[in-house]
Amino acid sequence: MIQSVTPSQIYAWEGLGPNVELTGTTETRMPSEQKWYALTRRVVDAKVEADGDIHVALVDANGTNVGTVSAEIPLGPKWCDIRQTVLGWTAQKFPFGVKTAHRLKIGQPHVITVTGKAFYDFAHAPADHSNRRRTPKDYAVWEIHPVMKMEVIQ
Repeated sequence: MIQSVTPSQIYAWEGLGPNVELTGTTETRMPSEQKWYALTRRVVDAKVEADGDIHVALVDANGTNVGTVSAEIPLGPKWCDIRQTVLGWTAQKFPFGVKTAHRLKIGQPHVITVTGKAFYDFAHAPADHSNRRRTPKDYAVWEIHPVMKMEVIQ
């Protein structure tokens, strides 16, 4: 079953708490990370990371609720169609190299639905393991990763 959520709802989720050890080698995922979510909202930002992954930032469509959630589209053949759609929204010239994160300028803010599993991105977690990134402001540590399906609504 796929649960519909909004960025502000994910932003309101609890973090893991300071007593949970965060490592990149954890094989057992938390219950929230084993569920599928459909996140429908407005794109406000996109960037390509140094590893080639594309991060799309989403906020509630009405813009009145606090909370931004990243949806990560990995590098690789499985995600080519989704990546081409996102890159098609930009004026980016190709090919381009990325040594550090590279912001993509989006011409028009689309409303999309991304489907994937939730992921607590420990690399962005603060010391108290809450759900609030230090930077950028108002971003959740929880994200949709990887995006397995994307539908453009508007």
